[in-house]
Amino acid sequence: MLDSAKSTSRITRLQTAKGSKNIVAMFALTSIGFSAITLMLQLVVMTNVINIARKPAPSLVQLSDGQAIKVQAVGNQDRSPEVVQHFVTDSLIMLMSWTNELPGASDDKKIPDGGALVKIKDGDRRITSPAFQASFTFSEDLRAELVKILAEMTPDGVFKGEVKTTLKFQHVTLPTLVDKNQSGKWKINVVATLLQYQQGRADIIKIPFNKEIVVQAIDTPQLPKSGKFSNELESLVYGIRQAGLEIVSMKDIEGAEPSKITVPGDKPEPANKPTTPPEKK
Repeated sequence: MLDSAKSTSRITRLQTAKGSKNIVAMFALTSIGFSAITLMLQLVVMTNVINIARKPAPSLVQLSDGQAIKVQAVGNQDRSPEVVQHFVTDSLIMLMSWTNELPGASDDKKIPDGGALVKIKDGDRRITSPAFQASFTFSEDLRAELVKILAEMTPDGVFKGEVKTTLKFQHVTLPTLVDKNQSGKWKINVVATLLQYQQGRADIIKIPFNKEIVVQAIDTPQLPKSGKFSNELESLVYGIRQAGLEIVSMKDIEGAEPSKITVPGDKPEPANKPTTPPEKK
């Protein structure tokens, strides 16, 4: 009886050990299977990444209006010369071309421009809506003075349709870096004339507009999380600053005929600035 019990116990232990080995073997096989699947997935992902890396970057982007534009990868502070040049000329055209109609309206449906009120020392005066919009292309410390100068210059006849102005460019230089060792800030010279037409008069008033303009790169604003702007001004500022640029200085070109539009503190320094001799001790 004792031998029989021992035999039964030994058989049980052998069966238990065999069962444990089977479980370990199944677990090992399962692990190998999962590892093989993971390796295959990694190979697929790696192949796709390599294929994407070999493909040329897209050079065209289609806008919501159907227009296709060329794009290229640039650094955060880099802008192409054409982008800087167009930003400056478009801003100045909006700033200095005055009429009593809002732009973009058709000939059969013209929309009158009521302008924007600006408080000056003599009271409130108006500037055109495009000029107000273009003022946001300037840094804020310049914009505050600029809108006051524009308000003083804009004739009341503009909003009555009696006076119109347009900016005529003679020469616009390609932008050059202010500091050759650092990107993100450019200088550009604009030689132009502000032409002022008055209803019923054949003569045209010509005002020189010769400016040295400094532009710097800025971060483009982000859309609100809701996807909607809280007011019209927020939408206006967002749209005007999408170029990622702003004008930080506008002064008369040295040696050129001075302009009536000069932001205080931005007049050019003379070429041979006199120096004060040191005091004798």
